[in-house]
Amino acid sequence: MQVVEHEKYKILAKNNSSKASTLRAPRGIIYDRNGEILATSKLVLKLIAYPQIIAKVKDKPQLAKRLSILTEKPEEEIFKLLNTANPRLPLPVTIANNIEVSEALKIFENEHLLPGIDVESQPLRYYPYGPIPSHIIGYVGEVNDRELSQYSKAAKKVKLRDQIGKSALEKYYDQTLRGIDGEKRIFVDRYGKSFASRSNQKELRNEAVKGSDIELTIDIDIQKVAYDALGDTHGAAVVVNPKNGEILALVSKPSYNPNLFAEGIPYSIYQELNQVKAFLNRAGSGFTPGSIWKPITALTALERKVISPNKQLFVSGSVNFGGFRFGDWTGKEDFMDIKEALAWSRNTYFYQIAKLMKPEWLAKSGRSFGLGSKTGIEINDESSGIVPDPNWKKKHLKQPWFPGNTLHLSIGQSYLMVTPLQAARMISGIANRGDVPKLHIIKDPSKEDFDYHNKEFSESSYDVVHEGLRRCVKRGTGGAANMNRPYDKIKIAGKTGSAEVAGYKHSTHAWFVAFAPYEDPEIAVAIFGEGAGHGGSICAPVAKQIFQKYFEKYHPVDAKS
Repeated sequence: MQVVEHEKYKILAKNNSSKASTLRAPRGIIYDRNGEILATSKLVLKLIAYPQIIAKVKDKPQLAKRLSILTEKPEEEIFKLLNTANPRLPLPVTIANNIEVSEALKIFENEHLLPGIDVESQPLRYYPYGPIPSHIIGYVGEVNDRELSQYSKAAKKVKLRDQIGKSALEKYYDQTLRGIDGEKRIFVDRYGKSFASRSNQKELRNEAVKGSDIELTIDIDIQKVAYDALGDTHGAAVVVNPKNGEILALVSKPSYNPNLFAEGIPYSIYQELNQVKAFLNRAGSGFTPGSIWKPITALTALERKVISPNKQLFVSGSVNFGGFRFGDWTGKEDFMDIKEALAWSRNTYFYQIAKLMKPEWLAKSGRSFGLGSKTGIEINDESSGIVPDPNWKKKHLKQPWFPGNTLHLSIGQSYLMVTPLQAARMISGIANRGDVPKLHIIKDPSKEDFDYHNKEFSESSYDVVHEGLRRCVKRGTGGAANMNRPYDKIKIAGKTGSAEVAGYKHSTHAWFVAFAPYEDPEIAVAIFGEGAGHGGSICAPVAKQIFQKYFEKYHPVDAKS
């Protein structure tokens, strides 16, 4: 035994006289574009138990009672942890995260009554801005059995009780952000207590290696303004630099505080958040777009020579087609050209030109601006949306396409589904006269700037549509987006949308897409309110606050000028 099985008993003796602790590697820091910290790690005290020592404790209920008195955690919860801890596990199990220094001192003072119990410091993920950027950053949590199996199959080094990214960037860049854990081994007496202080034995350490940092395109100041401006509205705001596709802000509400997950979220709070779909990233979810689609219809009609730029049509409360009534949002009667129809979002104008158009034309135009496909941003949490045509309807609904479907499609209704991210990409492409930017959230100069160089439409068609979008904000339905002095001279172009939906307090989703400055766009926004009402009154004021903050920060002027 001494000779043949020497190594076996040497290891057993070592494990009996020492205990190991993982030195958790701090995750990499996540910065915004200006170096502001959005996610970091802080050292906290953690109450732990060593399963191989706890297994030898005869009176576990008494031990659980003592720990409950010292930490104020429920006795039943502690007993369950102690009683189910697998003694074969060499690493400790966590009883409580982020305990107070006063609680740690009580543990040390009573260590002779607490065999196998210890306090150690570990890095805890910390999010300084809480819920404001949570749908960008995501959160971390302890790996579960299913995830452990997936990581094992992918040959990724993840062990039981590791903290991993669970959503958004924390998940997408988990391998980058996660460092390499170290190990600490200390020599202990039969109670599992260290006797390094009363002997010449020293702890053995293999230091942890911190994860890599990442820098985002996000501007946390713009992010905060967008978050606050949305208020209690369930919805989203996306702010983009149309010149290079950098996302300056991405907000989804309701939101959640990711710090709750790092510390261990109570189930009751998790349920409350789940009920309001706080974990749903509405910026990447598909919704009926309504009238923000009308610039697509206008470009298509102009390019296909269905309508000339100055041709006036009679608009009213409704038109009849195929025995059905197609309504407008107002009954006011007038004659309008296509620019005025965009400015005032008159459905009956677009119904009339839609009668002369094929649905395939509209679908092709929408797809040329990236609608119907994911933007590919790095949080990997988005829908493709839907751009329907007769083939789509036949395949998915087993129904033919009716002429009335084309009328509905022309005003952004029908089966059309667009995400706020796609809407931001679309309005950026229109602002750029066909150059559709590749949206990204990681600051990387090597990234390609554009997804498409759209050559579908002529400069003259863009001239007309741009003028219509400018009129929309100057004196049409988007007037609430105009900025206050001294920035009121900066021209904004945009389009409101109020998409008809059922099952909400209000009968419409609210939308607003816009870009500025009109002459040389450098910021584009897409604002969405889920079942919130009208885009002009709900979303345009949100855009105003975002524009105001952007120009104050990046183009400051003297308020007296």
